[in-house]
Amino acid sequence: MPLYIYQCFAYPDVITYITVDSTVTGVGKYAYDIYNLMKPESSIIQIIFNKKYMDNRYRNPVMGTRYPVVNYFLSGIVYRDIISDVNSVEEVVHITSQTMKPVFNSKHMVVTVHDIMASQNNIKTGSVMEAVKKRYMNQYLKAYMKYNNIVTVSNTVKSQILETFNIDERKVTVIPPYIPNYFYHLENKEKLREKLGLPTDKTLILSVSSNQPRKNLGMVKRVMDRLGNKYSLVRVGPALGNSITFNNVDETTMNEIYNACDVLYFPTLMEGFGYPVVEAFKTGLPVVSSDIDIIREVSSDAAVLVDPTDLQDNIKGISSAIENEKTMIERGFVISKKYTASSIRQLLVNYYNNIIDGSVNNKTY
Repeated sequence: MPLYIYQCFAYPDVITYITVDSTVTGVGKYAYDIYNLMKPESSIIQIIFNKKYMDNRYRNPVMGTRYPVVNYFLSGIVYRDIISDVNSVEEVVHITSQTMKPVFNSKHMVVTVHDIMASQNNIKTGSVMEAVKKRYMNQYLKAYMKYNNIVTVSNTVKSQILETFNIDERKVTVIPPYIPNYFYHLENKEKLREKLGLPTDKTLILSVSSNQPRKNLGMVKRVMDRLGNKYSLVRVGPALGNSITFNNVDETTMNEIYNACDVLYFPTLMEGFGYPVVEAFKTGLPVVSSDIDIIREVSSDAAVLVDPTDLQDNIKGISSAIENEKTMIERGFVISKKYTASSIRQLLVNYYNNIIDGSVNNKTY
């Protein structure tokens, strides 16, 4: 019996995107979004190291064995056919996240580095397994720093890369993600709440995140406990306290959830970009988030920024966002226009053409 299931791919004359992540994650969503953004000049392959990340959006995933440890440690054997095929591609191959084990080395390689958290020691890992994972992710990052074509999603992350790894600045290009058109403003908030089973007599605070320590959910719970019963917490992600919780929602429902709530509360300690902030801007939802470099960059003056470790500052921030709702919504709409499909697609087209033409670096070491 073969070690893995493999289906041959006919590579068209297009950009090939490679991902390991499910679209339920931020980096997985990024991969699927730019693949769709670049159609028809794109194809996408999901490499399965762990079956829990399988995604039914991908028709022909490249499977490993049933044992993730074998897949990671014997990648060169388990995935030898796909590695050989990708390495022979003449067009651009774009690894969509630094979470992919660096096994490819084709002529025109690109990698997106969403963050360098694996190389930073100021955020708790949460468990022994997370600590082990972080160590390997740091090794991947160091390997990807040898690529000549590195895309990152913000100037904040670019600065962190240059400071941490001391590489040539010309290798790193900032191209932010785009926010898909399925995020947009809807009228009739009360009707949306009824449809979603949300209370119509409460101020709804929306929290969108995983439960990783850097998401600072302990502060979310403390704030909700202080706000009292006139407020309810709506969570997209793991439940928190008495939250009204949604998981595995489709794009339409996600947009409706944003539109049904009163404030997005996102007191993160560290991000590479901060998708929920811009998604909220696009739907017309006031935002309270952290006064940290990346959120300042992404939000400009369109969000209420607070010290994510200060309880009173967070409570005041939510009150301020509600009191200044109209102004915050207007500012958010302005910011969201920076992340449209047409503008980001043009940046990508120019970038890929420059790689093929040789006007930017176009090989790995």
